[in-house]
Amino acid sequence: MKKFLITLLIPVLLFNSCTKVLDQVPQDKITEENFYKTPADAEAAATGIYDAVQALSTQYPVAFDAASDLANALLINYSPFSQHGITVDNAIVASYWQNNYTGIGRCNDVLKNVPKIDGSLFAAGQKERILAEAYFTRAYFYFNLVKAYGGVPLVTMPYDSFNADFTIARSTSDQVFAQIVADLKNAEPNLPLSYASNIDTRGRATQGGAKALLAKVYLSMKDYNNAAAKALEVMNNTTYSLVSGASAYSAMFSASSKNSNESIFEIQYVSSSSESNGLFSLYVPTPAPSGIQGGSYQIVPTDKIINAFEAGDIRKNVSVSNSPATPPVPYVGKYLRLTNGTDPNIIAIRLADIILVRAEALNNLGQTAEATEALNMIRRRAFGLPVTTASVRDFPSANDVANSYNLTQAIENERMKELCFEGQRFYDLVRTGRAAAVLGISANQMLWPIPLREVGRNPKLQQNPGY
Repeated sequence: MKKFLITLLIPVLLFNSCTKVLDQVPQDKITEENFYKTPADAEAAATGIYDAVQALSTQYPVAFDAASDLANALLINYSPFSQHGITVDNAIVASYWQNNYTGIGRCNDVLKNVPKIDGSLFAAGQKERILAEAYFTRAYFYFNLVKAYGGVPLVTMPYDSFNADFTIARSTSDQVFAQIVADLKNAEPNLPLSYASNIDTRGRATQGGAKALLAKVYLSMKDYNNAAAKALEVMNNTTYSLVSGASAYSAMFSASSKNSNESIFEIQYVSSSSESNGLFSLYVPTPAPSGIQGGSYQIVPTDKIINAFEAGDIRKNVSVSNSPATPPVPYVGKYLRLTNGTDPNIIAIRLADIILVRAEALNNLGQTAEATEALNMIRRRAFGLPVTTASVRDFPSANDVANSYNLTQAIENERMKELCFEGQRFYDLVRTGRAAAVLGISANQMLWPIPLREVGRNPKLQQNPGY
């Protein structure tokens, strides 16, 4: 049958046989010819995109956390990331490539076929919103890819024929970023501020989500004016607010209290029997505290993050917990599965991240007082105390710049503590030029290799240096 989704590359053998059979339209299967007919079809296709987002969990955040200075991988699956010795045949690297391109394929299907459906069948704004969701998620997938691999092939039309040319060269990183920005600009005006249900407001593309992702993309591009401006638009959106207090902060990451007011884009998981991420199995030791399931303890917090939190910081006990074993061992506390089989969601973008994006952008623009105020919003929430000095004290460690009153370092450290184990730290160090100093890695190790199987299938794909 013709695939509803076709990933970036298809084995060559399929191209050279059975052409007449493949050209036939099966009467009992979903194809472009018999599927994209109604708004319900369009909604179903858009919903299917989020399934590809869910599939990324064992690569993001796990592999990126393992590659940072905040976690060590104890077992073989993730140790190449901790040791920065990834090989071209690494299965996790290959899955991340394929899963993101699967999502891109679904977005491209929606963007090609939904416009063909009779517009009079849709409710007001519905068709435009569905297309905007596809633009947003395509930007999300490409942002994932460019952070991991650098420039990648830009595929903006679905593969709907086995006669198509699947050998596409890599675009530059700048070209990929330009496509991401274009997609998000297409998405933003046609997305809602919120949906009827809170799950959809936090779990689907929204106007605030598009603005937030744009802020992060602009920061990566060092377009600090636009990064600061978009971040402020998100901060002014009353759909989002920082949770307050230790219990609310802890609940934000719990399986029993999902989709807080702080979440902008939260990847939804229902239960271990239907939709689960299973991250507890990588982070949690056995025995585990009562009420949560124990795991294999593959990803372990480093002393650096354990010792980074100041006295009274409400984030510490949520980020790093201790097992009931004797002696107790520290473990990541943000992805705990309850004994009833319920997983927490994975928070992809939240307000605290965007406030710190604004702080960093303003600081790079030389607007120290405004940057300090944005930083202090997070510190006030972390401690419950105001921080009024314009130069927040740096908290040094062996791998950091010497102790100073450096605002750039303070913002970096605050992102480390606030967003630890959320897949942010490794790329933060890469994009700010700090990875070599903090992680001791070379420029070649700041990108993953292009998967071996993709290079083998596509002779136009050039491998990243050093692999």
